[in-house]
Amino acid sequence: MLYILFLVLSRLDTMEPKEKPVQLKVYVDKKKTKVMFAEAEEDFVDILFSFFTLPLGIIARLSKSHADSKEIRVGSLTSLYESVVNLNAEHFSDKSYKDILVNPVHKSPSICQNLKVILDESWSLSKSGAVFVKNKTKFIITEDLNVVPVKLNTSIVLLNSLGVENINMLEERTIRFGFEEYVDLLMWSLLTNNPLTNLVLGGSKPCSSCVTNSILSNSAFISSNSGKNQTVTLIVQKSKKKLLCAEAEDLFVELLFSFLTIPLGSFFCLTKDDSTPLALTNLYNSISCLGERKYLRSEDVKNMLLCPKVAGYCPEVTDFLSMNGPKSYLRRFLKDPATFIVSDNLEVTASSIDTISTLNTLGVSVGDMEVLEVSIGEKEAPLLLKACLSSTSALTDFLNTLSEKTNGSI
Repeated sequence: MLYILFLVLSRLDTMEPKEKPVQLKVYVDKKKTKVMFAEAEEDFVDILFSFFTLPLGIIARLSKSHADSKEIRVGSLTSLYESVVNLNAEHFSDKSYKDILVNPVHKSPSICQNLKVILDESWSLSKSGAVFVKNKTKFIITEDLNVVPVKLNTSIVLLNSLGVENINMLEERTIRFGFEEYVDLLMWSLLTNNPLTNLVLGGSKPCSSCVTNSILSNSAFISSNSGKNQTVTLIVQKSKKKLLCAEAEDLFVELLFSFLTIPLGSFFCLTKDDSTPLALTNLYNSISCLGERKYLRSEDVKNMLLCPKVAGYCPEVTDFLSMNGPKSYLRRFLKDPATFIVSDNLEVTASSIDTISTLNTLGVSVGDMEVLEVSIGEKEAPLLLKACLSSTSALTDFLNTLSEKTNGSI
């Protein structure tokens, strides 16, 4: 018995830990109750930049598994992810495809396994070392995740822009960052403009991404006549201008499910999204700036972070959001042609044969319902992807944005 216990303890001693926590030095203005800036070495910044290699499905999974008693919902992404988890495996063309969506893995695990903290729980740490940025580089990080190297001229300019007149008046704290802290920072970064302050000073819990508008604009009621792309049927409550649900064929649902395989960096690349007032936009733009100033390890690293590829084993189900180049053929997540009901927050359920029963569950009189159609193709898909991450009423947000871009003619 003692010998067996010795073997177990010896095994525990030699097992590679799941994380090697790093430290962050933050400077807090107690009067303003605000983190003014932080100072970090390359290992901390490496893990920040690794956010962009994570497929959206991993981010959705982290928001659920890490939420515990908190209700953290990332736009409509969380509902979409839950739909895949709850959808019967019989709807998928291959048993592995549901697992690919529920547990996606990004394209560069061999690189990211060298991070001191990795956010994919299925991995083990490899050797630690500089991954994205060069060794022995220190950085200043603002509370909204602008990252700049510590140099005399840039530091003075940055501190002046932050209104820091005397560093000695700030409270210095050292924060230990492991897996839990990084996931918290990722969630705060997705949902707020000041993630470091919320994380360090205990802001109110992030409940969800912003709902831009849950009411359809007047111009969004114009139906589409285009037969070229995928057509989605919308059921709208006329009196409240509210989108009740959409009825869609499996090809539209394939597009939605493919969102889960897209890395966060590719989200920015595909949506050309420089307008979203989120800290992750600042972090994304910092990669470009550091790349131009040769602080990243290579041009390939810069490209991998700014527009990472989908893992090769993920089926290419649509050419509306192609990132890996042209495909000779498209594969399918789903098995047979089928019809699905999609809610405003992208919750997907297999359509019931009993249409009357489905209408009854909406709780709106048939006379107050209007049926419209919208066509979705290569131009519209990025708008829907953007709405998925930014709004808990993704379909409404998408339709309003589409209406604005087409001058009221969807």
